[in-house]
Amino acid sequence: MDASTLVMDKTLGQAPTGTAESNTPPSLDEWSKLPFEIMSYIFALSLPETASGSERMQALYSTRMVSRMWRNTIDSTPSLWNVVSSDLPLHVNSTAIQRSSCSPLDVYITKFGFRSNQSQALALLQLVTREIERWSTADLWFPSPDVCSLHLTAPAPQLRNLRVTSGRWGHAARPITLFGGIAPKLEALEVGHLPVDWTSSFIHGLRELDIFAMGQDGLSARQLLELLASAPLLERLGIYNSTLDHHLQPSHIPPTILQLPSLNIIKFQGINLEATVIILSSIRAPNCTALEILDWWGDEISVPNFPEPVLSHFNDFLRLTLSANSSSTVNFFDDRMGWECRSTSLSSLEFELDIPYDALAVGVGWVTNVLGLGTLELVHNMEVGLDHERLNDDDLATYCSFSSCQSVTELKVHREHMFTRPILELLGTWRESDDGTGRLPAFSSLEILVLAASEGWTLDDLEVLVSRRFGERDDNIGRHIPNLSIVLQAWPYPDYGPVSKPNLAQLQRLRGAKGVNRLTRIHDNHLLGMLA
Repeated sequence: MDASTLVMDKTLGQAPTGTAESNTPPSLDEWSKLPFEIMSYIFALSLPETASGSERMQALYSTRMVSRMWRNTIDSTPSLWNVVSSDLPLHVNSTAIQRSSCSPLDVYITKFGFRSNQSQALALLQLVTREIERWSTADLWFPSPDVCSLHLTAPAPQLRNLRVTSGRWGHAARPITLFGGIAPKLEALEVGHLPVDWTSSFIHGLRELDIFAMGQDGLSARQLLELLASAPLLERLGIYNSTLDHHLQPSHIPPTILQLPSLNIIKFQGINLEATVIILSSIRAPNCTALEILDWWGDEISVPNFPEPVLSHFNDFLRLTLSANSSSTVNFFDDRMGWECRSTSLSSLEFELDIPYDALAVGVGWVTNVLGLGTLELVHNMEVGLDHERLNDDDLATYCSFSSCQSVTELKVHREHMFTRPILELLGTWRESDDGTGRLPAFSSLEILVLAASEGWTLDDLEVLVSRRFGERDDNIGRHIPNLSIVLQAWPYPDYGPVSKPNLAQLQRLRGAKGVNRLTRIHDNHLLGMLA
């Protein structure tokens, strides 16, 4: 039951619609008993909350067709006519502006609206910019920065939410001072492919800032830091698919670290890594709840001081997130790693990081530095994926050191790589526990092992692993070692790896081996659950 029906039932003093006491909807006569203000309020609640103003207006016109009383009530309620959209005919928008009187306006001018009928879109722009002092929310697309600068000149004293993007952008485009720099109530700003004057006074009150498709001449890392310094209330910062000028002069580097206690959400996706390093090195966000660094690119594969010490001030946040969500996923590649910890119903904390490195030891070392090892480790359920095209002796030594991690509960060794056998050999090794209470196997908490078809290992290697990991148990074990569930991923092509045409007797022997909880064989077409 929606809110509008509940309000009407309570006002009329009747049982809630749809219950055993009242199975019939109210009649028009019953509606006529409602005060004008209540009817207006119910109509407002019944309108859809959508990002497109056209759907809202279509619902409004449909509602006013029910009866003359409804039409008169709607036409006499200015706040119901608060939307104009380029997806609607010009005369509908003109009517809405007239009937909305002095109420706040939500303005939607889309790229589709311009391309389908540019003359009508421009006419609508001229119409709505006369009412710019009433704008509350605006989602605007302009064919060029010049068109934008012609129309967004007057102050917008009521504007709270703004999304503005443009099409063509020449390198000579000058920064635009939106609304003459006067939008004192602006809280959420999203700017795309548009040169903006970032020194405007309305920046001071921003709570959300998203920037996308920005070139070097549109925003630099230095300008962004200056912007952040002037926006103490900022709670969300997102930068997407942008190239920020990162060639800072020594005199332009902030002398002090920016303290941003209100900043909760940081999302960098598809921006140059050099700018990311400069920005994250220069800020502190002690109340961060979400951190995202994805799809970076740069002049070099890696840059100095990344991820350490650039991300070191986020370590407490990362540990708190891991503790709150109890699980994470790490994937190691030859030149980068990905680490993800998603929010749950019990926690809003989350991070997703794509970290470059020129040596595997850098990535693994950073993870272990965040987690801690031995008695200091923050133990949680960690899924680890290995996806290398090469693996040298230093890399194997890195994984050997990492094998004391107690958090790894699932290990996936991905397809078509020749390094699987050394990893299987590692899983069969034992060492003294860090607390000195006994011996433990590598990745002692491992419960699931996923092996993709590869010419780099055989079922014999798997049997040796199981024998060494579970056959050598004795009373001098540091703690309980979980049994292992093994998943073999087979390709549909014949004669590719030991999984495609396995020795069934050997598979049966593995299934019954000590320490093997379950052995499952799946095909690349995802026929899950087929027992080996």
